[in-house]
Amino acid sequence: MRKALLIFGGIMLAGLLALVLFSEFAAPRPRGFTADLAKALPEMPGWQRREIPIAGSSSAMVNVQGILNYSQAKQFLYARGRTQLLIYVAYWEPGKVSVVDAGSHNPDSCWVSSGCVRTERRFAVPGRVGERDLLPYEFGQYIIPNGGKQNVAFWHLVNGEPNRYEEQQAGWRNGLIGRLERLPLVWKDILAYGINQKNEQMFIRISSGQRIEELMADPANKTLWEALAPLGVYADQRWK
Repeated sequence: MRKALLIFGGIMLAGLLALVLFSEFAAPRPRGFTADLAKALPEMPGWQRREIPIAGSSSAMVNVQGILNYSQAKQFLYARGRTQLLIYVAYWEPGKVSVVDAGSHNPDSCWVSSGCVRTERRFAVPGRVGERDLLPYEFGQYIIPNGGKQNVAFWHLVNGEPNRYEEQQAGWRNGLIGRLERLPLVWKDILAYGINQKNEQMFIRISSGQRIEELMADPANKTLWEALAPLGVYADQRWK
């Protein structure tokens, strides 16, 4: 019996090693997004646009980039009257990071772990701006210490398709403990995207003090929403 278990364990270990080696040496998937994020988030008539640093200092920025390992990242605040939308976008070229690593940096993890309180959460929400359907987005409402209530819509696109978040939890930690917490998601990603995990990814987050569905329904905001089309959030227009 012991010998059989050893043989079985050896076969499983060899299989796991083969999967790791295949994933490591597999060619990256083709790149679909080739734009500059600064140009993909343009100045819009009627809106004031201001770039917001992702971190408070150059050293903090280097630290954030080292943790997220993104290829590009931008954050802009768009304001028109009392309406304000903070738009954050991070992009990873194929093979830059795993789906689990990119997907774990979302408000449910980063914001909640930093002291925010999540008060509402909906998954794969259908959305529409005018006559155009958006890809399903993730919605959450969070109370930020000394910052009030923020309504958030976000997409984590993997090869242009939305990653699903129903199996993720709130408040996952960084480091080894966080990786162990997220270990079940690795198998989910293999089933969803195959053994070759060198995927192209983008994370788009839109936050506002106003309800997201109200911002989408207001015709005065339509041009701003449509300006996001190059990011691939519309069902009828994917990455170029």
